[in-house]
Amino acid sequence: MKHTNFLRKSFSLLVLLPVFCFSQQQKVVIRIIQDQPIPLSNFETNLKLEKKSFKCQILLDHVQGVYVFASIQDSIYRFTDTSTIYDFPYLKLLELREDDIFNTNRELNISETGWSYWFYSDSAKWHPFNRKIVSFTDKQHVCTKVIKQLNDVATGKIIKLKEMTTPLYLFFIGVKEYDESGKPLKELMRRKVKIEWVEDN
Repeated sequence: MKHTNFLRKSFSLLVLLPVFCFSQQQKVVIRIIQDQPIPLSNFETNLKLEKKSFKCQILLDHVQGVYVFASIQDSIYRFTDTSTIYDFPYLKLLELREDDIFNTNRELNISETGWSYWFYSDSAKWHPFNRKIVSFTDKQHVCTKVIKQLNDVATGKIIKLKEMTTPLYLFFIGVKEYDESGKPLKELMRRKVKIEWVEDN
């Protein structure tokens, strides 16, 4: 069984390899994985997942990280692919404190005011992804974050996925350009996801 899982994971990464090869341009590719990988190739994706853990797999190509707004309310999810996001220049100021170092708790911060920053740097002492990172070059990495529970930042309450009764809304933003002070200037990409829950089979 372990051998089969290893082969499956290896094959999955090999499928992703062409995305990175010979690329010198900034790129972020995101997949949601439960039983099957679902690429977020369009701006908007609606998913139905079972109330159990799932993975966010982020491919970072010449990009250090991606901002994630997660909520059980649909406020920011209402934005279109061209709407002005007024928080964008202030993303660094709105970063939530990340306590799930190396994805130990397998949790996702949810908030109505703040953004998580999922990053990877081989020079950093920690990052919010699983410890094992697959690197193709020093600028091209596949990072995985497993989600089995939600951390409501405002209340400190932990919500298990099996307790979910409302959809989960995710909004991802990649930054293409910063100014000298680190203020985001230009978007690289944006993706939004609505996850609705079905009972376990």
